[in-house]
Amino acid sequence: MTRAMIVLTVLALSALALGQTPIEEMTEGMERHDGLLTTFHEAKANKLMMLIRPQDMREFLMLSAIRTGLGSNDVGLDRGQLGPSYVVEIKRMADKIVFFVPNLGFRAEQGSPAERRSVAEAFAPSVLWATKIEAEDDDGNLLIDLTSFVLRDAHHVGRSLAGQGSASIDAGKSAIDFEQCLSFPKNLEFEAFLTFKVSGPGNFVRATTEIPESWSLVQHVSIVELPDDGYQRREADTRIGAFGISYLDYTVPLSESISKRFIARHRLEKGDPNAAMSEPIEPIIYYVDHAAPEPVRSALIEGASWWNEAFEEAGFINAFQVKVLPEDAHPLDIRYNVIQWVHRSTRGWSYGASVRDPRTGEIIKGHVSLGSLRVRQDRLIFEGLLGVEKTGSGDADDPVELALARIRQLSAHEVGHTIGLAHNFAASTYGRGSVMDYPAPLVRVDGDQLDVSEVYDVGIGVYDKHAVKWMYSQFTSNEDEELERIIRDGQRRGLLFLSDQDARSAGAADPRASLWDNGRDAVEGLRETMAVREIALKNFGRRNLANDQPLSMLQEVFVPIFLYHRYQVEAAAKAIGGVYYAHTVNSDGVRPFTLVPASLQRDALNALMECLEEDFLTVPHNVVQLIGPRPYGFGGNREIFGTRTSPTFDPVTASEAAADTVLRFLLNPTRLERVIQQTRPRADLPGIDEVLGTTTEVVFGPSWARRDISPVGWALRKLYLNRLMQLAADTSNSIHLRAAAREQLVSIKNRMDLSDPKKALVDEEIERFLFRPAGTTFDYARPSAAPPGSPIGWQQFCSVGG
Repeated sequence: MTRAMIVLTVLALSALALGQTPIEEMTEGMERHDGLLTTFHEAKANKLMMLIRPQDMREFLMLSAIRTGLGSNDVGLDRGQLGPSYVVEIKRMADKIVFFVPNLGFRAEQGSPAERRSVAEAFAPSVLWATKIEAEDDDGNLLIDLTSFVLRDAHHVGRSLAGQGSASIDAGKSAIDFEQCLSFPKNLEFEAFLTFKVSGPGNFVRATTEIPESWSLVQHVSIVELPDDGYQRREADTRIGAFGISYLDYTVPLSESISKRFIARHRLEKGDPNAAMSEPIEPIIYYVDHAAPEPVRSALIEGASWWNEAFEEAGFINAFQVKVLPEDAHPLDIRYNVIQWVHRSTRGWSYGASVRDPRTGEIIKGHVSLGSLRVRQDRLIFEGLLGVEKTGSGDADDPVELALARIRQLSAHEVGHTIGLAHNFAASTYGRGSVMDYPAPLVRVDGDQLDVSEVYDVGIGVYDKHAVKWMYSQFTSNEDEELERIIRDGQRRGLLFLSDQDARSAGAADPRASLWDNGRDAVEGLRETMAVREIALKNFGRRNLANDQPLSMLQEVFVPIFLYHRYQVEAAAKAIGGVYYAHTVNSDGVRPFTLVPASLQRDALNALMECLEEDFLTVPHNVVQLIGPRPYGFGGNREIFGTRTSPTFDPVTASEAAADTVLRFLLNPTRLERVIQQTRPRADLPGIDEVLGTTTEVVFGPSWARRDISPVGWALRKLYLNRLMQLAADTSNSIHLRAAAREQLVSIKNRMDLSDPKKALVDEEIERFLFRPAGTTFDYARPSAAPPGSPIGWQQFCSVGG
């Protein structure tokens, strides 16, 4: 007899002697909570137990989140952050209860029992958690100790630190918060105060904690009733940007693909399915965090509420509603879709996440996290463009009002993710067609002034209505035909969809797929942005900083103005070696892509060359004179340019950052490889020699003959040489690209005036590179990094961030 069996036998005998079952014996004096499952707790003993009846041996959804955060954007452990979720089957295995996780990536939805079993046996399942059975009664009811389930690192905090230290739970300083352990008929919510011991905490952890070696988070764990089978799945389509689930079904007929993809969406059903417009059976309601201050809270409500218009297009009346979260509601309660206000020590991404049924893709809970510093950064940008005299005035050109216009857009954007929509980075090319794009402020030049009267659009775009109509419309018949009709209508109207994989890479190909850009023509947009930058820099000075601020704080305001063109540079660079394409299906009968015309490629190259002119790269003298050393208590930070002249402002590093903004996109190897390949069948397109030769002439052109080359001129030339050397040295590049880069280096070397000591030094460096021994590495100088423009760290939330 095993030890566990002996314990159970002893408990049973003692309970019988008292007229109690073993379960009653063990839970005597504990507080009972009935809900989805029955739990018992004893706060003084920090013990939580769960009753499992025979009917509870089934599947549930289990997920984690953190109620409180670390406050570091770089680490990413934010207040209200959702964690992993799993379908979990409660199973008995001998003397244990196991939370068994089936492998839903590989399925058998058809076929015989033997076929289904063969698929299940081919791919490994997982066990989320297991514990011994503490007691059992004659009816088959089991009692387990759930304490360790709630107190474990369910959110994978230790894994999230990734280079910021090694963390483990300090059990002696952790406990369940029984006041926040809530039982409802369809969900159980548990919270625990977890303290982490951290070995070797990194700088990001040190920046936001009082004791970096020991800090605490409140972890939230949910056990949720899975939705019933009334949800109707909808197959994904590459022509609509919808999130979803995917898996392989090995039991489909040989004539079908085993790859299955279904979109993610809320369950929304018409009260009257036959009516063209109908109230829903249950509306989708989002709740705004009451911690968001006014006027931000009202802006969040207004922006999120725009989505109701899209649901009207899909045939619903008042189907999407936005309210303030009740004071007594828990933002992580699975029953609430929430827009949460999140604070961090530095600005960063906002993001829209959701809890989905992994079996079907049904969205159970939408959860938006909006970083509170974003709106302040937007205000700073507008103060840099317009000055501070209107700040707080309430006028149309008040930087605060302009920032609130942006936060309305941001609220709509992140909610869009939580209702199932992916980014659409092509929408800015057809009239600001989607809030799922990243909108650049639309600032126009009016004489010698800047016009911000249409800085941000109001309401959702035409693509958003189109996508929601396809995702959420309800049909009584011919669903496939109706869905195809909606897509064809969008194609006829030019509602192009291109997303993250089309836009984010430095070597991306389609100039229509870009972040923070404006207009149908990326090159025209760049020149307009350059004109805005010119006026803003001409007027830049004390007017752009509040009177009570240290003058050196102009650095923070100056950065986004000096680099105001950076995103339009990226968009224009995509025209070089670029292609226009759309994600179509075979039945569309269209060409998969077309090359960007030669005239536009050359226009883009010329515009980028204008951004490499010394005058464009040079920080205005009046700005240099204004920015002094940082005062006591105001050290350096990521929002300002680096310096080689500390403690003074270094304008050359600012110029380097602006120059490299152009060079790193223009000279991206993927782009240049396309340039090489495109000119094989199309000799009219600019080839690799033209692209590199034009750049060489601008960087090492007539001004190279001068003896008085400025520090900015030297910095630009050094950056360009380094980029050429990297292209020539990288053996993963084609022989054509390496040879072309080497040819430019030789051409530059032949221009050297060796009587000039500085040019002779450059000549020696090129010679050392060209004639270095085989297999040796070369030490490239790294350019001064530009302060972040986008919110920091897109890799972490690229699928949902904004």
